[in-house]
Parts: sequence; structure tokens; C-alpha cells
Amino acid sequence: MTGDPTVDWKPKILSRGTAPDVDRALDEGQYGLALRRFHAWQAGTWPRLATSLDGLNAVRTRDVSLGGRNLTVQWNPGRRASTTARVDAASLQSRACFLCPDNLPVEEVGVPFGEDLVILANPAPIAPLHLVAAHRDHTAQALDGVLGGALDLAVAAAGHLMVFYNGPTCGASAPDHLHLQAIEVGSTVDERIITCRLAGCGREPVGRVVVQRPGLHAWFSLESERCLFVFRGLAEGVEDGVRAVMEAMDDVLQCDAEPPVNLLMSAEGKLVTALLYPRGGHRPACYTAEGDEQILISPGALDMAGLIITIREEDYRRVDADLMTTIFGETSLPAEPSEAIAAALEQRLRHG
Repeated sequence: MTGDPTVDWKPKILSRGTAPDVDRALDEGQYGLALRRFHAWQAGTWPRLATSLDGLNAVRTRDVSLGGRNLTVQWNPGRRASTTARVDAASLQSRACFLCPDNLPVEEVGVPFGEDLVILANPAPIAPLHLVAAHRDHTAQALDGVLGGALDLAVAAAGHLMVFYNGPTCGASAPDHLHLQAIEVGSTVDERIITCRLAGCGREPVGRVVVQRPGLHAWFSLESERCLFVFRGLAEGVEDGVRAVMEAMDDVLQCDAEPPVNLLMSAEGKLVTALLYPRGGHRPACYTAEGDEQILISPGALDMAGLIITIREEDYRRVDADLMTTIFGETSLPAEPSEAIAAALEQRLRHG
């Protein structure tokens, strides 16, 4: 992994004694609670964040039924910069990286996690608790470089946070700087549905079983126009499963770069659940359409998991089952290659 060795995060790390409630939670090993307290403290010291959080009071939501399950549609104008981010190479090169410490607002500081990550408050929140875990190096978005840290963070914040990853061509608004995000656990529709199914509180199965072995259970599902792989087990087993599906995708799709995926992870104690969505197109055709045909929806992990983010009221009002069928059809992996990946994954997990 490459990065600028001169980058110095120390001035942007929350100093011990600055927020005593955060210190106490960290000393007690309650990392999820510490991050909640840190976020609240940062909202009290950073006016931009406080204003953005106040703006969430005006955010509107409604449900849309698709394939027997509901999607939640959110109208959130504060997400305009992320939704409309230009992520082509020329645009990235021409702007300062907003996740590097030298470019952070003077009020913004972070809490370190492990050797590589710094947890920051997201100034354009989707939810009242929305964090970013930025890598200390300015290095490209790639799951391989952050998967272990993502799983460790999910376990450390068990019961508090769901951690998610957007691939560089499927939702990341800063694909030039390796990062994760995290919001309140249970914030997405699919997360709640899968949790319910795993607990046996519904008749529907989690999906088709791929493998069941000590430390890892894996399922494959094609529902509501999306391909989904579910992994559940100890962090080591889930990491093996996620890496195996990435290799299976590479085998089937013959990718020139990282296979495009969105990944969400949460934990109950040391038991981790991961939802992985293989992706098709980066953005749907309606995103780049002109005039009345344009709808600015650019799916990332939360959208794929059933929380559809819109930034314009007219788009919020237009979202219905037919539109989301089209959008998911263009941005999720089609059934045929999905089935081939599931077969390749089963071969890898059963036979090594």
C-alpha cells in the first residue's frame, strides 16, 4: 500500500482530556459508546456538523414496495455533494482530497482506530450518527486494504454501528482515498430483514445455502432485483468468505480492476454478519439523462440495502417500484453471472 509518508495526523487526533466522556468509554473498552460520545462532542464544537444534523429534521422518508419488501426513500438535500461527485480521474486530480488531514476543516478532529484508520464525523450525514473511517495514507479505495479493519471496527462497535464500504466505481465519492463509513446499526431495510431471518422470526429463508461450516455460514439470494451474498460467523470466517467471493467474481467477470461491490457489516458480540452486493453499472441511465428524464440517484451500499437517497424533491416524489426495478436492474449484477459467481464461491468455500 502506498501513501505519502509525510502525512501527519497527530494535529487532527482528539487529544486525551479534551472530551472526558470519550476517554472514559475508551478506557472501559466500550468503543461503540465512545464513538457515539465523540460524535456528540464534535457536533458541539463544529458548527457545520451541528447545522447538518439540524437539517436532518427536515429530511423526509416514505416507503415503496418492491418484490414483496419495502424500500425506504429518503429526501436529503444535504447529500448533494456526495451524490453528484465527479469521480473521473481528471476531476479527482484537480481537487484537494477532503479526507486528508491537511484539508480537513479546522474544527474537525478524529479518533484513531487500529494502526491505519481515523474515525471522523461525516459533515453530510444520512442519519443522526454517521461516521467516516479514513485511512491514514492517501491511497486508492480498495477493499483488500481495509477489509480487516472494517471487520475489527464492526466487532469493536457491536450493537452500535453498521460499517459499510463503497467500491471505487459504485458509490465512493472519494475513490482516491481509502475509507469506510458507519451509521446506526439497523438503519437499512435489508439489514433488518436478514437479521430477522437469521433469528428465525420469519418464514422466508436467508437465501440459498452456499456453505455451512464452523465459523462461517454463507447464503446467496436474488430478490427485489438485486444479487446478495450473506456471510455470518466469526470475523476470520467472514473475511475468508468475502475474499472468496471477490476472487469468484474476478474469475467469472474477468475484471481489470477490483470487482465492483458494496459491503455492509455489523456484529453481535463477536458474531459478524456481512451483506455483499455485486454491482453492475456505476450509475443508472436516468442519472445522466437530460431534462425531465433525469433522476439523480447514484446507488451506494445503503441504497442497495434498501435506503434510497434522493437529493431533489422531484426525484423523491417520482421513485416507485417500476423506477427502482430499472435502477437496480442497471446497477446490480444480472442473474446469469450472479449464479455463476455463486457456484464458483461454493466451490472455493467447500473445497478450498
